[in-house]
Amino acid sequence: MTMTEARPEAAAPPPPPAPAPAVATSIFSTSDHKRLGLAFLFGALGFLAVGTIVGMVMRAELTQEGVSLVGDDYRRLFGLHATVSAMLFLSPAWIGVATHVVPLQIGAGRLAFPRLHAFALWLFVLGGATTVVAYLIEPPEGFGLSSATPMVAPPGGANEATGLFVAGLAVVAVAMVLAAVDLVVTILKLRPPGLTLRRMPMFSWATLVTSLVTLLATPVFLAGLMLLYLDQRFGGTLFSPDDAGGQAIWQHTLWIFGRPEIYLLALPGLGAACDIVATHARKPLISRDAARAGLTLFALLSFGAWAAGRGVADSLVLPTYSPLTALVVAPVGLLVLVWLGTLVRARLNPHVSLLFVGGFVLLCGFGALQAIIAGLVGVAGNAWTVGHLHTVAFGAPTLLLVASLYHWAPKLFGRPLSAGLGRLVFLGLFGGFLLMGLGSYLLGYDGAPAGVKDFAFTENGSTFGALAAVGGALLAVGILALLLDVVRTAADVRPSDTPDDPYGGMTLEWATSSPPPPQSFDGVPEVRSAEPLFDLAAADAGSGPVSAPGGGGSSG
Repeated sequence: MTMTEARPEAAAPPPPPAPAPAVATSIFSTSDHKRLGLAFLFGALGFLAVGTIVGMVMRAELTQEGVSLVGDDYRRLFGLHATVSAMLFLSPAWIGVATHVVPLQIGAGRLAFPRLHAFALWLFVLGGATTVVAYLIEPPEGFGLSSATPMVAPPGGANEATGLFVAGLAVVAVAMVLAAVDLVVTILKLRPPGLTLRRMPMFSWATLVTSLVTLLATPVFLAGLMLLYLDQRFGGTLFSPDDAGGQAIWQHTLWIFGRPEIYLLALPGLGAACDIVATHARKPLISRDAARAGLTLFALLSFGAWAAGRGVADSLVLPTYSPLTALVVAPVGLLVLVWLGTLVRARLNPHVSLLFVGGFVLLCGFGALQAIIAGLVGVAGNAWTVGHLHTVAFGAPTLLLVASLYHWAPKLFGRPLSAGLGRLVFLGLFGGFLLMGLGSYLLGYDGAPAGVKDFAFTENGSTFGALAAVGGALLAVGILALLLDVVRTAADVRPSDTPDDPYGGMTLEWATSSPPPPQSFDGVPEVRSAEPLFDLAAADAGSGPVSAPGGGGSSG
């Protein structure tokens, strides 16, 4: 009798992994916060391109006496450039970065109301396009919201372009409110256990306080737009410049520099700079409490714009035109001290994003120096204000936005932006804003007014105008290089070999792959401090190699 041994059964194959949650692939129906964030960002960059082209044409008009490129359309271009720069670029761009990055930073992996956010995205696109089309049809009345003097409705009502202009801005404002609501709820309700408000990354904290200010301030702007529409549509006199009450209502509801929203162009960037400095210094901020207090104080002081009197209409130092609004300099100075203290004796990673943070500090310092000089010598005319706005109000926050793009590029685009092109972008943007601001400052010292297309009546108008035009050309080169770098990187469809955490970061966005998967995280590390990835690295070092629970591998 032959005995045979039973053949052992083959091991059962492991069960297939659970499918990832379904995420719509079409940009028109997606609920993925990463795709929505990129759509907001690309839309804002598109409006930046429009504003840059218009600005270049305007600067070319001011290079020499007698140059006439646009004829009687200079006022139209002036209004379009100011509106696009202030309303359609920086604020939506920050919403795009926050929509993509904040859920990753707080370990949420999704937005609280993704469909609401998608609705806000398309409202922004529709409203922005309507605003631009209004200027293409015919010039809306006056200089728009960039002037402290109210728009005057002609007898019988304004033209069709003015109605479209008001409607477009109203739709954009509603979009900003809806996006702010979603970001606030996401931050407050979707944080994992252990991630208290005090432990949140600084960019997420800045996004929270920025969104809260938006929710409080923007409805006032919407009410002002409703009044403006009624005034313009029916030829009313509510915003008559001869009426003290109408002047005050205009300045505190509609004028760009008389509302708290103007300071929100910089506030998210200040929070982003805190995270950028800490990440590339490879150590926590020397005082997170001081940084958080500085961001919060900046937000609170922004409401000082509503407390200014009618006398600010002729002020030069916009947007810090009164002692109360000028106090926003104090929290900015506090944050700069925190950054410098963090960089002392740091194991610095010389990343290109730090160049832009340094450029922000230098531009702000340059603007402060010019404000002191203007106060000492006395400035007649307000071309000086144009230089200050380009340098401090728009130039400095733009540098922080670009710093954020280069810092979070591995998460935004799945691979880093080019360091070489980044240096060119920095030289173009920093040098452009500096020279353009200097040219306008000098025009102001020479007595030139703003909003005119020829400086022939000033002694050195052509020379200083040409200097500002050179700065504008340099700025255009920087913006073109930025757009090329972003488009080239975002369009690269090759598989990414970018490390999950290329910087040795401390916050949760570096605990997932680059680019993040559709569900953002396969698992979120336990949060026991403000630097959860440092805690994870310390645990790995003490117990041997341990795989990070984040999506895709080690988290540093």
